[in-house]
Amino acid sequence: MADETDVLNDALGMAGGCPRITSIDDGTESANHCKIFYPNLRDAILRMHFWNFAVQWVELAQDATIPAIGFNFSYTLPPDWLRTKDYAGNNPTSVSGFPTFIDPTTMRNVVNYKIEGRTVRSNDGQAFLQYIRRVENPGEWDALFAQVVGLWLASKLALAIRKDVKMSTGLLEQVNKIMLPLALAVDGQEGSVSPYISDDLLWGRR
Repeated sequence: MADETDVLNDALGMAGGCPRITSIDDGTESANHCKIFYPNLRDAILRMHFWNFAVQWVELAQDATIPAIGFNFSYTLPPDWLRTKDYAGNNPTSVSGFPTFIDPTTMRNVVNYKIEGRTVRSNDGQAFLQYIRRVENPGEWDALFAQVVGLWLASKLALAIRKDVKMSTGLLEQVNKIMLPLALAVDGQEGSVSPYISDDLLWGRR
């Protein structure tokens, strides 16, 4: 099973035979460039899609501090949170998959929760969050996701280390035109189909 060093050496190889590393902290030129590019790139690619392997439900711990305005409760986001997928709370109007509801008196959307900084503001006394987590162990990755990360990183390394614009551009095209669409399509086919939920647009005509 691949580890972080395997992923980085794979990218260095695809970048045109850049020198291999023993770890991201070995102090070589290759390792130093990987240390600059890799963590942020990995998190950015995780954040761009609801990857099945990175999805997790958690019950949020309520903060002691009450929001000054707008909501009754505050919850700190998990330390490995990258993107929210779904929310559920114990308020009768808070239903999983429905982050808003229609106020029958005004026929307008009422927001039941909101992300502010590193907190979730909510009117629910108990809150659950489904989110994309930071998965640092490549052993937990989907194989196609690993290829996307490797190719994208190789594009950056080809330019930074080899100063090869043509190779960098070619690798990035492979990511955007082949590997990323394939990875997204396959990942999106795993699981039952979720219906698209939209607000009732009729209230705007009243």
